[in-house]
Amino acid sequence: MTIEFASAADQWLESRCYQTPSALHGWLAGFLASGARLTAEAWIGEAQDYLELEENADPALAALLLTMYEEMLASLSAEDMTFQPLLPEDDDADVDEQVDCLAEWSKGFLDGFGASGLASGKLPDDVVEVLRDLDAFSQATIDDPQDPQNPQLYLALTEHARVAALTVFYAFNKPAESAPGIVH
Repeated sequence: MTIEFASAADQWLESRCYQTPSALHGWLAGFLASGARLTAEAWIGEAQDYLELEENADPALAALLLTMYEEMLASLSAEDMTFQPLLPEDDDADVDEQVDCLAEWSKGFLDGFGASGLASGKLPDDVVEVLRDLDAFSQATIDDPQDPQNPQLYLALTEHARVAALTVFYAFNKPAESAPGIVH
């Protein structure tokens, strides 16, 4: 993804957004993972609502949001499984801030998944399991900021959240089946 957390956070600050880039990225991941899609105009509207903007997104924020949508859909769909949650790098935040952003991303994922309205009824067991995991992650905090295991635990949780998003995406976004070939 070409969007970096630090530059997105700067744009969020300039635009007076009330949610973090991680929260909105999670929302979009959950929404797209459910199989739902939005037009550019509808996406900007949803993003503005979720970010609780008092005014319409300025052109720089709107361009960033459109890039986020396009790159998110491409990375979730990619066969190489390169999708990554939008979270701060080690240089941009300490581990407790990173965990807070992962919690916001996880809550956003659940919000977006629910907002799609497409995943009603009985869900596959693996999807239910990862949604429960993301619900637990949405409440994650650091008990002891000095614990030397925090960075490794954060990386493990981040990887789990990444795979959870892909699990949900693959469950609801089946590739189109090709027509049967001619047998000679």
